[in-house]
Amino acid sequence: MNAYFTIVLLGMGLFYIVWALGWFLEWLSHRLLRTTRDPGSRSWYMLVGPGVALHESSHYLGCKFTGTEVVEFKPINVERQGDQIVLGYVKYMKPNSGFKNAIINLAPVGVSLILLILFAFGATFLVPDRPELGGSAIDLLVDLINLKSNPTLLADAVYPITQIGSFVYLFLYTFGELTVVNPVFWIVAFLAMTIMFSNAPSDIDIRNAAGGLKYIMVFNIIWLIVAYLMPAAGWVLYGVYEALAVLFTLAIAFAAVGYGFFILVAILGKIRSPFQILPLAGCILTGVAFWMMGPGILATISLVMQTLISIGVLIVIAFLLLIMKSTRNKG
Repeated sequence: MNAYFTIVLLGMGLFYIVWALGWFLEWLSHRLLRTTRDPGSRSWYMLVGPGVALHESSHYLGCKFTGTEVVEFKPINVERQGDQIVLGYVKYMKPNSGFKNAIINLAPVGVSLILLILFAFGATFLVPDRPELGGSAIDLLVDLINLKSNPTLLADAVYPITQIGSFVYLFLYTFGELTVVNPVFWIVAFLAMTIMFSNAPSDIDIRNAAGGLKYIMVFNIIWLIVAYLMPAAGWVLYGVYEALAVLFTLAIAFAAVGYGFFILVAILGKIRSPFQILPLAGCILTGVAFWMMGPGILATISLVMQTLISIGVLIVIAFLLLIMKSTRNKG
């Protein structure tokens, strides 16, 4: 094994992990979040609707990108058809090309990846003491591309994992520095959850993309063998798998933020209204208390620790409300 082999393995494997995370989040939502079982309700439109609209809009963009004729496009359209509920759809003239079909049906993965990255860096740019994070991503990409010219680094198969892992840690740490007092913290967390919902593949998506996926998988396997035997061949596909490895890893890290927000929503959904506001209020008030203490508190409690403590307060209050029958939602 060598470092470029690891990069190719990450670039091809993490794609399926990102896709699976979207599917798994939707699966969890149907079991833990009552909102997803009540399409058309006000809370459904707030939490799930944006993800549905983004999912269908991604398919629409895939059609436009491949030059496929769109017959009808409804990004969000809750209607019952027999025992089925249609939430939104794109009707198009199915192309003969399996590759075009794959692009159209895998478009939500690509769009979600782009949006996750944009929101990730957009959020971290708001942290005053981390303006170099965007530059660090470029430096990481250049480092992974050029390692093929360094025999020592190329021989270290773990090197790409440690470098990417360090950057992901830096990103998550920077996101935590926003603190719960900053509205952007919650907005970005909500958007991360929404984007992951949109990433969830439907059964139709999987069937329609199957043909094109086979070609992609065959090419990936062939190139993985090439990377193992002749890592210098990586210069031919300059930066392709390196970029995929970095972007998909960062997407997974940011998806973790979306999963965290979903878990908080699911917990609050188990609490009877209007007591649901108490955990969130406790979280925000804890963050405000840290903020009012002034810069001196930073010497002992970092911004990230303030965020973790504030979220911990939310969880503790929610747990106390859940163990009391009078405040627990029976539904």
